[in-house]
Amino acid sequence: MASVDDLMAFINSSPSRVGYWSNSEWENELSRAVPEWRSMVADPQNWDAVGGVTPLAAAGPLFKALVDAGGMGLAKRWFHSYVSYQRGAAQEWLTLYAAIDVSLWCALDRSMKDHLLEHRFDRFPGEPFKMLGEYRREIRHIMHRIDLADLADAIHSLPYIVGYVPSPQIEKLRSVIQDADDQKYLSRINEMISRREEACKSASFQQQHRIPYTLNGNERELVARVMEITRRNGYLPAALPPIFISHEPPPIFTSYPELETADGFRIPRNPERGRPEIISIEESLGVYLPQQQQIVIYERGIRWHSQRMNDFDREWILSVVLIHEIGHWITHVLPKPGVPTWPTDLYILAEKDLRDGWAQLITWWIANQLEGPFRSVFEILNQRQSNTYRVFEQLQNEPIDRVMASLERLRLLPWPARLQDWLEILG
Repeated sequence: MASVDDLMAFINSSPSRVGYWSNSEWENELSRAVPEWRSMVADPQNWDAVGGVTPLAAAGPLFKALVDAGGMGLAKRWFHSYVSYQRGAAQEWLTLYAAIDVSLWCALDRSMKDHLLEHRFDRFPGEPFKMLGEYRREIRHIMHRIDLADLADAIHSLPYIVGYVPSPQIEKLRSVIQDADDQKYLSRINEMISRREEACKSASFQQQHRIPYTLNGNERELVARVMEITRRNGYLPAALPPIFISHEPPPIFTSYPELETADGFRIPRNPERGRPEIISIEESLGVYLPQQQQIVIYERGIRWHSQRMNDFDREWILSVVLIHEIGHWITHVLPKPGVPTWPTDLYILAEKDLRDGWAQLITWWIANQLEGPFRSVFEILNQRQSNTYRVFEQLQNEPIDRVMASLERLRLLPWPARLQDWLEILG
């Protein structure tokens, strides 16, 4: 009859040292070599020997198989082991595989209960968190391809978030804790559920159609060009503000729904409303939100403008809008030693000609460095904008360092700045 020494000898001489065995392969090979291995591992008298297994290069599945056989007793023994494979196997077993019942819960020490509680929410979060995690991965994949049509389809598939639904695994754990009459941890799990319920009611979930945006290589180069200009003028590098791409209707489509579609309405359009002669960037393409220091890009507006520009590549329209909105953020808060940021309330109240004049001028500085689609899109969009977006034309021949120096004085003004203030500073 085989002994625990035979089991250890087989493991320590296993051919998996030059390959990789999964958990099921380990179980099959152990059963073939030492049929009694499960009972051996389950015997506490053998745990010292079992714990002496020499870790292999890919030993995770082995230790998982051993904990499965050893059960709760071995898991408790290895939960705080200095051997990472033992510790990891014990923690994973407790999180994913242990048959949680009242007796097992009561056998756990405090740190094991804490681990089980935290990681049960991580691995089985419930809805909408599970769905949003999967959705975020898909959106990131689409974003790296810059396929805005696919993005629109993906966003349409996102159901409306009406509240938090705990996973069956969380509900089971709460039931076990309640049956165990563990008031401390019952209070904790109820609090964790309540926090998620409150999160689903928060503003962040009301902005469900706003998805974090990751810049592609072209956009990173454009931003780097902007930052080179600011760096040469004494401004410090800074992380960009949060950038979101949104499928919510741009403001112009709220006021003029017929712009996006000519049919589908049972209520006739009010003939007195007319149609807008000009459509600004902030009304249709994107916006900088100074109070939140966030940028929102309207995907539906990008698509709409592309269709009216003979299906011009939407990636380049987005990049122009992105640099324009980053221009707003730069003038508002980009740091420079000894120079305060523009107080948000005064920035918001500053004359629109001034704020958009700055954003367009910064965008033009980049367009002026380039030939090709970025410059073409900038020029086409600019032809369709109001005079506010053409203020930069008065300043495009001014030396950049002189213009950047004027920003310092504008930020120091104790009143909402006007375009005239800017022009007077430039003299």
